[in-house]
Amino acid sequence: MAVSVLFVFSLLVSCAVAEEYKIGGIFYQDAEDAKVAFTISAKMYNFTPILREVSKRGETLEVSEHVCSLAEESVLGIVDGIGGRSSEIIQALCDTMELPHVVIRHDVINTKNWSLLNLYPSPTAYNMVLEKLVLEKEWRNFTLVYVRGNSLLRLQNLLMMGNDTDKYTISVRELDGSDYRDVLINAKENGYTNFVVDCPSRYLEQLLRHAQQVGLMSDEHSYIIISPDLFTLDLERYRYGGVNMTGFRLMDLQSNDRLWNFTNQFNLETGKSLQTEEIKTELVLIQDAMQVFSAALEKLIYIQTQSLSCENYESWMYGSSLMNFMKTNKVEGLTRSLLFDGRGLRSEVIFDVLELTSSGNQTIGHWKSNELTIQRPFIPDTEIIEESVLRNKSLKVLIALTPPYAYIKESDIKLEGNDRYEGFTVDLIDKIADILGFSYEFEIEGVYGKLDPDTGKYTGMVLKLMEERADLGICDFTMTAERQKAIDFSTPFMTTGIAILYKQPSKQPPAMFSFMEVFSKEVWYYMVLIQLGLGVIMIFVGRISNKEWQNPVPCIEQPEELSNQFSFANSVWLIIGSVMQQGSEIAPIALAPRMITSIWWFFTMVMVASYVGTLVAFLTVEKNVVPFKTPEDLYKQKSIAYGAKNGGSTMDFFKGASNEIYKKMYQKMQSKGWAVNANDDGVALAENSTYAFLMEGASIEYYRERHCDLLQVGNLLDQKSYGIGMKKNSPYKVHIDDALLKLKERGQIQKLKDLWWKDRRGGGKCQEKHEDSAKRLEMKNMSGAFVVLGVGCLIGLGISTLDMLWGVFKRSVKYGTTFKYELVEELKFALKFSGDVKPVKRPPKTEDGSAEALADPEGKDDIATLKSHFSGKSTSTRRTQHSHSSKHSSSGLSVAFARRREYT
Repeated sequence: MAVSVLFVFSLLVSCAVAEEYKIGGIFYQDAEDAKVAFTISAKMYNFTPILREVSKRGETLEVSEHVCSLAEESVLGIVDGIGGRSSEIIQALCDTMELPHVVIRHDVINTKNWSLLNLYPSPTAYNMVLEKLVLEKEWRNFTLVYVRGNSLLRLQNLLMMGNDTDKYTISVRELDGSDYRDVLINAKENGYTNFVVDCPSRYLEQLLRHAQQVGLMSDEHSYIIISPDLFTLDLERYRYGGVNMTGFRLMDLQSNDRLWNFTNQFNLETGKSLQTEEIKTELVLIQDAMQVFSAALEKLIYIQTQSLSCENYESWMYGSSLMNFMKTNKVEGLTRSLLFDGRGLRSEVIFDVLELTSSGNQTIGHWKSNELTIQRPFIPDTEIIEESVLRNKSLKVLIALTPPYAYIKESDIKLEGNDRYEGFTVDLIDKIADILGFSYEFEIEGVYGKLDPDTGKYTGMVLKLMEERADLGICDFTMTAERQKAIDFSTPFMTTGIAILYKQPSKQPPAMFSFMEVFSKEVWYYMVLIQLGLGVIMIFVGRISNKEWQNPVPCIEQPEELSNQFSFANSVWLIIGSVMQQGSEIAPIALAPRMITSIWWFFTMVMVASYVGTLVAFLTVEKNVVPFKTPEDLYKQKSIAYGAKNGGSTMDFFKGASNEIYKKMYQKMQSKGWAVNANDDGVALAENSTYAFLMEGASIEYYRERHCDLLQVGNLLDQKSYGIGMKKNSPYKVHIDDALLKLKERGQIQKLKDLWWKDRRGGGKCQEKHEDSAKRLEMKNMSGAFVVLGVGCLIGLGISTLDMLWGVFKRSVKYGTTFKYELVEELKFALKFSGDVKPVKRPPKTEDGSAEALADPEGKDDIATLKSHFSGKSTSTRRTQHSHSSKHSSSGLSVAFARRREYT
């Protein structure tokens, strides 16, 4: 009895002094959801959470301090919510102190150590499942897209597939910065359609949005997204574009009460209203980390925490035991089985393989025990899923006689049944029938159908499908939200949008001064400025260069004065002559001016060559000048009518648009009666009058192949898809979707489109024609050059006239004659057009009208004489001295001449 009492007493004492287990967590300061998940997960397993926050990425010193402070507080281990390079610091310190280190993010560095436990699926698991999935999809070429900072550890097997170049073509694209559109546009221009995307979940939404913006989310594109958080995002905007998007999920959402409880607790703490399928994988892995710690503690008989110091290099005596149990235990977490290899990496991962369809996310297969199993998505028992559901069935298929989707076949003999029709959708349904094994009968229905606001009932094809008077409807059947309330649609087989069809405008000749457009205004401005600046530089260099100062009179060996040829006018003339490739009489003598001139000649050679090489295009290219480019421009036009087909989805788009301009366009179309009853009527109006027809881009592409004087103006106004209509919850949908997917992957749908758009029924007649001979330049192309020549000549003539008038004025002052007399004499001489010698003086006119020779010959300085006339001072004394010296000394004359010579 005493022994029993003693045992109970000791048990009570041990429970009273039971140790409080603490779990440390390191997260970024802005990771609010992860911190909440850590706190509630720790409390659910009776742990005390101790949080540490890192202010920003790359703060390694701060991370080290947090690890040491957590070790001093006697934690069982550390949950690492940071990842990347910072995890190496945490791992190194935990290894030293033998403290368990649990990572919940993809390890981009592939760190391996005994103290590390990574709950994220290992790169090995991803490599295997990705390789099997690519083989299952039968991709022969694909592109690996990854965000900078992520390693390619999970894509190594796919990269190795590219070694066999005969079978697979693999390209790699790195996304950098905050804008991925440039890289994606480059991928689109290179014709890439299949992508494997390795992108952190925080960047995934932006990547998908940019891919859609550049047109990489159509029915011809396929994606495999590595991130397990793909289907936690709102993918509604991508459902109906036809894109094939495949991803993975770690959680089992079926009958998972623990996941529901965790989601509920998380919503209570954060005030959010997330569903279980919207919880991020990182948050669920935090919960699994706590479960791994708890399961390992249950296996240990006794464990005691210890305060550790980084400075003393202490280690926890129970750390290795706890870590061994964490690695070897098999735990069923929220992300299913948690098994680890000797390196702490998660092995035997179980994935659900999901696919995005127009009906939402569907599970199409599983990855388990290193095997990929692809299966059909689950459908309730009321809907048969056997592949024989369509085998040997006979379906009624509605079509519309809208080119090129369906025509009445032209034949000399009478045709019956389905043989009466041909076209794109006729061939498409025939290929689907071959795959699924059913037969069909066509029925013509020209009204696609919509909700009648007066009766509250649907019309046309939609009504017949609702009432099961037909099984399928296939034509340019637009998938709209209104129609989807009444019927279901298959995966889109074509994606298009509304555009504007208008007649081809006549080509306009180049502008008169188009040769000035070769260079931008900025280049012209800099050319002028640099010529002026270089002129100043040449003056300066010429004045400081000794060799540029030359003797003006070579016959004098030791002159009193030297002259320099680099005045501003001469410098600019040298520069302009180089630009015009004509040269000038100015030639540098010293080394420095020659070097500068040589560099300038090289510069002008490049500029002139660039100008001449581009000039032809600006002189010969004739552009189509469209009177409008956008719907807003079209609305402002007063002389151009516009319209759409009555009762079609294009008219409904303008009717229900939120854009005020589109609403006003709809009202104007209705009030003016510009709408038409058929596409052919709208095309005829656009071709023969000033009428813009609004219709789907695919139809515009068809008509442009047959009507060469029509073109599409602007970009698509929206994005819409064509699908095969059927009744709600039709058992045929999943099989038709599968058949369409196979046809897309084989390229059959594109081949059918090329056949009916470009080849059959008059297609291809508007191919671009190439002229055999070079295009001649006519007067309209060269008129600008003639105008410049004429204007330049007129300016030169005006300057020369002013120069002549100034000379006439000086002579009238000098000789004491009238301005009129000198002007008449000058014009008489100039208009004779004979002789190349001009006398420097002429006899003045006397009172009786006779000419008298001047007593004083030309011996005055013109400017000095002009100044003396206005100042009243005489220059006779200086003139006499000059004449006297010139008679007695030839050297004095040379010196005087040198002094009077000016180089400007």
